[in-house]
Amino acid sequence: MAAERKLFIGHKLRRLRREEGLTQAQMAHDLGISAAYLNLIEHNQRPITVNVLLRLGDAFGVNIQEFALDDSEAQSGRLREVLSDPLFAELDLTRQDLREAVERVPMVADALQLLYARFQAGNSGQPDAATVPGTLLGRPSEVDELLDALEDRHNHFPQLETAAEALSNDAGLRQSHLEADLSRHLAEAHGHVVRTMPARVMETAAFRHDLHGKRLIFNELAPPESRVFALGLTVAELSLRDEMLALVEAMGIRQPSSAAMMLTALKSYFAAAVMMPYARFSEAALETRHDLDILQARFGASFEQVVHRLTSLQRPGTRAVPFFMLRMDAAGNVSKRFSAGGFSISRYGGTCPAWSVVNAGQHPGNLGVDKVQLPDGGTFLSVAKSIRKGVPQAGRSQRRLTVVLGCSYEFAEQVVYADGLDAQEPGPIGTNCRLCPRPRCEHRAFPASTAIR
Repeated sequence: MAAERKLFIGHKLRRLRREEGLTQAQMAHDLGISAAYLNLIEHNQRPITVNVLLRLGDAFGVNIQEFALDDSEAQSGRLREVLSDPLFAELDLTRQDLREAVERVPMVADALQLLYARFQAGNSGQPDAATVPGTLLGRPSEVDELLDALEDRHNHFPQLETAAEALSNDAGLRQSHLEADLSRHLAEAHGHVVRTMPARVMETAAFRHDLHGKRLIFNELAPPESRVFALGLTVAELSLRDEMLALVEAMGIRQPSSAAMMLTALKSYFAAAVMMPYARFSEAALETRHDLDILQARFGASFEQVVHRLTSLQRPGTRAVPFFMLRMDAAGNVSKRFSAGGFSISRYGGTCPAWSVVNAGQHPGNLGVDKVQLPDGGTFLSVAKSIRKGVPQAGRSQRRLTVVLGCSYEFAEQVVYADGLDAQEPGPIGTNCRLCPRPRCEHRAFPASTAIR
């Protein structure tokens, strides 16, 4: 079990106090501490303690598990990406400057990111919001807002983990018979029946949920992992919708389309937690040293499902390896990302062409392993595989995507794919060309920014 970390989240405490309209003396009184001690916590000169967190929950009704998540790393990474634009080259900013901005004036940091999103939209060559793809003027894209919200919470939702455990116990789910057991639960608890239809009827859809007809309909070509996942999604829709809507509202997501996408993401999270229960999956991950093939076989899951689940093992106090992941198409467009462990995935400008995972799609089915180093000296292990998405159909090609899982090389002993790599020199890469300072890279496509030291 990992040692508990000291929590320096003073910026979140200060934001809560200001939202409540309280002085330091007033909040300190409510928390049973001195104003001087509260001031030290707010300025990250003292960590927040468990007792203070519990009093916060009692006095202000905050979810202490979510409040305890430190989002400053993800926030400063996003701000660093914005301020790395050549527009800001004369500011001579350091990484420490950015972290202090996020911790001391988080609303200003948020405002700067929104302003940059508006600038990006204005420079896209599109005249108005109706014709700006992926961006609403002055607001982040729906996908960015969704992914940022997931990163801020370390892709971990304790309420959904608890709900998945409760379902498993109440419905008597068996790991080796999940499809049958979930089908039975749908029938007994919700009056739903499960049917399978010919591929010519379903076409490219793996499944359809007929809410009014109370039917979950599968394509005959849908693989077992897709069927179990769809059953989990349906249970979430029928039994947890109100709870998940409350979660979305608590996240403060502004755009209706982003809120709808987040609701879908939470259903998917629950389905994955049902397929790969937290305790058993995390234990198996440690036992096998995160052998993806074994985890797929034991839990009847796909490569992407296992990779995504590994990023969610972030229970406070007992965190596993902080994995990052990304999913991209052949053109380098990132459709899923989660930054962690010091590896920041860019929202603007694509990925690094020198990173071998970019070419993983040229070798379908093969697992690509790489040891890489960022310009700041951070060394990482990455594992990539090209996968097919969707149901196969004659005359139509399946969408091919590359899924990448990685972590800081300091965790290499806990990952089987790092065996034999210690003596290998890491390959130099960057976040992308615009953010990379390497002057003589033969893969460079754009000039480097020198805005951030």
